[in-house]
Amino acid sequence: MNTAPVLSLNAGSSSLKFALFDAAMPAAGLPSALLRGEIDAPGGRPLLRWARAGEAEQEFVPPALRGDIGAEVAWLLDWLQRELGYAPPQRVAHRIVHGGLHYDAPVAITPQVLRDLRELVQLAPLHQGPGLAGVDAARAALPHARQIACFDTAFHAGHADAERRYAIPRVWHERGYQRYGFHGLSYDAISQRLPALLGERARQRVVVAHLGSGASLCGMHDLRSVTTSMGFTALDGLVMGTRCGALDPGLVLQWFQHDRLGPEQVSDLLYRHSGLLGVSEISADTRDLLASADPRARQALDLFVASIVRQLGGVVATLGGIDALVFTGGIGTHQPRIRAAVVERLGWLGLALDARANEAGEMHAAGSDSRIPILVLRTDEEAVMALHAMQLPARRVR
Repeated sequence: MNTAPVLSLNAGSSSLKFALFDAAMPAAGLPSALLRGEIDAPGGRPLLRWARAGEAEQEFVPPALRGDIGAEVAWLLDWLQRELGYAPPQRVAHRIVHGGLHYDAPVAITPQVLRDLRELVQLAPLHQGPGLAGVDAARAALPHARQIACFDTAFHAGHADAERRYAIPRVWHERGYQRYGFHGLSYDAISQRLPALLGERARQRVVVAHLGSGASLCGMHDLRSVTTSMGFTALDGLVMGTRCGALDPGLVLQWFQHDRLGPEQVSDLLYRHSGLLGVSEISADTRDLLASADPRARQALDLFVASIVRQLGGVVATLGGIDALVFTGGIGTHQPRIRAAVVERLGWLGLALDARANEAGEMHAAGSDSRIPILVLRTDEEAVMALHAMQLPARRVR
C-alpha cells in the first residue's frame, strides 16, 4: 500500500489497540478500518491479535517487549511497515484520556501541548501516562507525521454548570476541580451511528451505558452529552472492575485520619483493589464472576447491577425521560445476563428485552412489549479518532 494511512493508537492501562484507515474522508459516518489489532499480555506474555478488513484474525507473539506502551508502539510502527508493507502514516491519532480545562477538542500535539497534558497524569493515573508514552514513541519513530490528541473528556465539554460544578468553594472550581466525564470517544462513536439506527428518535433522550472494566453512563440529547456518571477522575460513578465508583469522601478521610494510610496506599486501594475485584476477592472480570458459584461473586455482580440501575435512574431524571437505551463496551456487548439483570430492574421505565435477541447479542434487543428501543452496539473509538484526525485542518506542526 503506497498511500499513507491514518493510524489510531488507543493505549489502555495494560494494552494497546490500533487501527489503520485510508486517508480519504468518508462520505458519511465513520471511516472503515483497513486493519485492526491489539497488543495485550495475557499471562504476562505479549500477544498481538490483528486482522485486515474482511479477513480472519491472526495471532502473533512479538519479540521480547519491555511491557510498556512506548515499547509496543515503537515495535508496532516498525512491524506495520516492515512486515505488512504499509506506508508510514502521516497522521497518528492518540487517545488521551484527560484534556483538563483547556483541551475540549482534538488538537495537533506540540511540545507545549505535551507539557500541559503531563500535568494531568495524576488525574487519570491508569491511562494518561500510557497514552503519552505512545505519543513519545510515535513522535520519535515518525518525526514528520502529524500527531493528534483526541480526548475522552471532550465529548462532555458542553455540560451545563449544574452538571459541571461540585459544591466546593468557587476558588477550587476555578482551578479546575470540576466534573469532566470520560469515555467520550466511545460515546462520540455511538452518537455517529444513532441517526441511521433510530431516525429522529436519535436526537431525543438517549442513555448510553458503556460497560467494561471501566464503566460509565452518558445521557444525550440532540446527539450531545448532557450528563455523565464519571466526574473529576475516572474513579467516580459506577462500580468497575478494580475501581470503586461513587464513594462517600468521608470514607477516604477516615482512611487518612484514623487508619493512617498514605496517599499512595489509598490511591492503589481505590484504583486497583476495589470494584468487582475488591468485593469478590476472586476477579475483576465479569466472565469469571458469572461462572463462579462463590457467593462473593454474586454479591459483586449484584452491586455492579445495582450501581448501574441507581445511576441510570438519575441520568433519566436529568434528561426528563428516556427515548432509547444503548449498551456498549466489552460487558455491554458480550454479557447478556448483565443486560437482562439491568433491564429487568428498569421495567418501570417501559423497557423490556427480547430474551432470544438479547442472548444472541443482536443489535436490536428490545422486546415487542418495550416502549423504548434497546440497542446493543459495539463502539469504535479508533474510527472516531481517525475521523477527527482527518477533519483537523492542516497546519505546520511545531
